Amino acid sequence: TMMIAAAAAPRSPEPISTVNFADTSKVNVKGRVLNEKGSPVAGVSVQVKGKSKGGVSDDQGVFFINNVTENAVLIISGVNIENYEVKLNGRASIELNTKTAVKPLEESVVKGYYRTSKKTNTGSVGTVTAEKIANQPVTDPLSALQGRVSGLMVTSSNGMPGSGFQVRIRGENSMSSGNEPLYIIDGVPFIFPAALNQFSGANGNQSPLASISPGDIERIDVLKDADATAIYGSRGANGVILITTKKGKSGSSQFNANVYSGISKVGHKLKMLNTQEYLALRNEAFANDGATKTTANAPDLLIWDQNAYTNWQDLLIGNTANVTQAQATFSGGTTQTKFLLSGTLRKEGTVLLGDFGYTRGTTHMSLDHSSKDGKFGLTASVNFATDKNDIVPTDVSQYFGLPPNLPAYNPDGSLYWYGSTQNPVAYLNRTYQTQTNDLIGNATFRYEVIPGLSLKANLGYTLTMMKQLQTLPASGFTTISPVPGSQAQFGNSDVNSYIAEPQIDYNKWLGPGKLSVLAGATFQQTKQEGFYFLGTGYSSDALLKNRAAASALTLRNYSYSEYKYQAVYGRLNYDINSKYIANLTFRRDGSSRFGDGNKFGNFGAIGAAWIFSEENLVKRALPFLSFGKLRSSYGITGNDQIGDYQYLDSWSPSSFAYGGLAGLVPDRAFNPSFSWERNKKLEAALELGFIGDRIFLTSSYYNNRSDNQLVGQTLSSQSGFTSYTSNFPALVENRGWEFDLSTVNVKSQNFSWNTSLNISLLSNKLLRYDNLNSSGDAAAYEIGKSTRIIRGYQFTGINAATGVPEFLDVNKDGLINQANDWVVLGQTLPKFFGGFSNEFRYKNLSLDVFFQFVKQEAPTVDWGPLAGAYGGLANKTLIVLD
Repeated sequence: TMMIAAAAAPRSPEPISTVNFADTSKVNVKGRVLNEKGSPVAGVSVQVKGKSKGGVSDDQGVFFINNVTENAVLIISGVNIENYEVKLNGRASIELNTKTAVKPLEESVVKGYYRTSKKTNTGSVGTVTAEKIANQPVTDPLSALQGRVSGLMVTSSNGMPGSGFQVRIRGENSMSSGNEPLYIIDGVPFIFPAALNQFSGANGNQSPLASISPGDIERIDVLKDADATAIYGSRGANGVILITTKKGKSGSSQFNANVYSGISKVGHKLKMLNTQEYLALRNEAFANDGATKTTANAPDLLIWDQNAYTNWQDLLIGNTANVTQAQATFSGGTTQTKFLLSGTLRKEGTVLLGDFGYTRGTTHMSLDHSSKDGKFGLTASVNFATDKNDIVPTDVSQYFGLPPNLPAYNPDGSLYWYGSTQNPVAYLNRTYQTQTNDLIGNATFRYEVIPGLSLKANLGYTLTMMKQLQTLPASGFTTISPVPGSQAQFGNSDVNSYIAEPQIDYNKWLGPGKLSVLAGATFQQTKQEGFYFLGTGYSSDALLKNRAAASALTLRNYSYSEYKYQAVYGRLNYDINSKYIANLTFRRDGSSRFGDGNKFGNFGAIGAAWIFSEENLVKRALPFLSFGKLRSSYGITGNDQIGDYQYLDSWSPSSFAYGGLAGLVPDRAFNPSFSWERNKKLEAALELGFIGDRIFLTSSYYNNRSDNQLVGQTLSSQSGFTSYTSNFPALVENRGWEFDLSTVNVKSQNFSWNTSLNISLLSNKLLRYDNLNSSGDAAAYEIGKSTRIIRGYQFTGINAATGVPEFLDVNKDGLINQANDWVVLGQTLPKFFGGFSNEFRYKNLSLDVFFQFVKQEAPTVDWGPLAGAYGGLANKTLIVLD
C-alpha cells in the first residue's frame, strides 16, 4: 500500500522549559507527544535507546526524562502509533509528532481503573468497538453484544422493544443469588432497574441498558477472569461490563447527522394444525374416550364453522413494526478543551395487533479540559435519557394454541365470546405504559504532582425514575361470566446512587522494568423507594388513567431500601521490556447487606504473562510466528447480590385489621451470621499471531468454583417460616474453553476482507451439596449435574396393548412418583455458543455479514403454552401428525 499526504511546513517546537546545566553533556528533557491533528497522545512510551530510563506521556501528552546525554536517541512507541526513533541533539524541550498506525496488539484494553494494551494484558477482556455497535440497528446495546465476545451469553427475554436480557459471563456461579454482571458507565456503576418494576407487562422487566443510545457508545469492554475483575471485589464476581461513551476530539468543529429507518417482523412462527387436521384430532379423541360431544365440551365440533380458519399467530403478532432513529452530534475543541454534544430520537413500533410502540430520547454531553502545562485535567460527562413504552399487560403471543375455527369477531365486528373462554384480542384493549428517566453524571479530576505521580478523583451520580400505569377496562374481559369491574394500577419507583473514588497512580522505572502502582477507595450509597396503588370503582373506562377518578384507591405495595458499600483497592504491575509482566490486584469490600462481624471481605488476584515471541531463540526457530504469549491468572472474588436486610428479623404490616387496627407479622427469620459467597477463578491462555499477526488465535481455559453458597435453608413451617438465608457448603463449578480467531484474508489499497470467529464451550456442575436429598432443593438439583437442569418423568413409549403412555420406573417398585422416578431431562445453559463475521470493504463501500450460533436445550412449547392432553380443546403443532 502507498500513502500520499499533503502536510504543512514543520513548525519549530514551542519551548516548554529552559534548563541551564553546568555539565552540558546532560539535559533534563520535557516533551509533548501529539498526533497528526495536533492533539496530545497519552500512554506513549519514550525510552532512551540502550538505557533502562524513559517516560510515558500523560493525558496531555507530556513526559519527563531526567539526566539524559545530549546525543541520546529516543525510541517512541505506543498504542496505535507507528514506532520510530529521534535524536535528541541536546534539546531540553521537544515535540514529538506521531502517526496513527493500525496495530492490533497495541490496541487499548480498558480494565476499569486503568488501561493496558492487548499485547501486555495479563487478563481476559473482550472488546466491542463503536464501529461494530453501529453496524447493528438495535434498540439496546446489549443486543449488539450477542455473539461478539467469547464467554458472554446474551439472551433476550422476548422480542418486544425495551424488554430485558439475561446476561451471563462464563456460566452461572450462584445457585439462588444474583448472577448478573456489574455494569459501569464512564466509571459510574449503573443501577440495575429490574428492582424498579412494581409490576411487569408483556415485555417483562425493563432492560438495564434500554435507555442508553448505542450511538453514544465508544466501546464496551467485558472483563471475565479474576485478573480483570478482582479489583472490583464482590461487585465483579459475575464479570464486569464497562461502557465508555464517546468524547470530543480536538480540531475543527464538526456536525454529523445520521438517520435510518427500517422494519421488523416475527422471523419464525410455529407450524400449527389447520382446521381440518385439528378437527380430525378432536374427533379421534372423542372416539378413543367413548365420550359424548356436547355444546359445552365440543363447541368447535358442534357450534363453530367447520371450515373457518383463524391463524392466531398472524392475527396477534403478525404486524409489521416500523423503526426510525435520528441522531445529531456536534463536537470539536482545542488541544486543551474538547467537547461533544449529541441527541438521539428513536421511535419503534411492535408486531402486535394495534397501535403500540416505544419512544426514546437521549442527550449525551462530554467535556474534557487540561491546563496549559498539562498537570491538571477535568473530564465530565452527562447522559440523560427518557423513554416511553406503550405495550399490553399480557403477552398475547402465548395464545397461538387456540382452536383454529374459534371466531375472533362477530359478524358485526364486535369481539366474540363463548362462555368463560378468553378472547385474546380483548387483551389488546388493556394498556401497560412505562416511562423511565435516567440521569448518569460523572466527573473525573486529575492532577500530576510530579512526573510519574498523579492523583485522581472520580465522582458519579445516577438517578433512575420509573412511572408505570396499567389499565384493565371491562372490555378486556368476557361479558358472559362474572368479571371484576374496571381497574387501574399506578406504580412509581426511583433509585438514586452516588459514588466517590479517590485514587493515586505512580509509575517509575525500577531496575530492568517499569513499576506501576495504583491505590484507591470507593464510597457508594444507593437508595431505592417504590410503591403502587390499585384503583377501582371507575364510572367510565375513559377515566382509568386518572387515579382521582377511582372511588377506591388502595396501597398495594411499598418498599424502601438503602445500600451502603465501601472498599479500598490496589494494583501492582511490573513490566520488563514488554516481555515479562506480573499484575497483582487486591480489594477489601464492606457491604451493608451482611450482619455485624461479616460486613467486610478480602478479595484479590494475581496474573502473569510471558511474551515468548520476544525471545531470540523463538525468533530464530519460528520465523513465521509474529506473536506468542502465555498468560495465567488466579483469584478470589465475592458476591453480595442477595437483596438488602436479609440478615434482619424483619416485620411487615398485616393485610387484615383487628379491632380496627393494623398489626404486624414476622416477615423474615433472623440470621446475622451469613457472609459473602466466594468465587475462585483460574485461567490459562495462549495467544498466537502468524504472518505479521494477519492470523491471530487466542485459546483460553477457565475453571471457576463458587462455594459458601447463599441459599434458602429449609425450616419446619411450625417455626413460622419455610426457610432462612444462610451460607451452605455447596460447590458450583463453571469451566470451559474459549477460542477467538481473526484473520486478514485480503488487504490491498482498494479491497480488504477480514474474518473473525469466536466459540465458547462450557460446562456447569453442582459438585457438592451436603444433605441434598433431605433439603428443600432435592427436586431442583442433582450432584454432578448442571444447576440449571429440568427434571421430570422420562417417557418410554406407548404400551402397544393398552395404548397408554408409559414412563421410566427408576427404582423398579411398580409405582411412578416424583420422589423416586424423576430424572434429568436436560439443562437450560448452553453447550456452546459463538459468532462468525466477515467484513468486506471496496473503496468506500462495505458489507458486513454476522452470524450468531448457540447449542442449547429448552423446554418445548408442549411443556409450556401447549401443555395439555392431545385432543383437548386446543390446537397443537404439526408434530402430532407423526
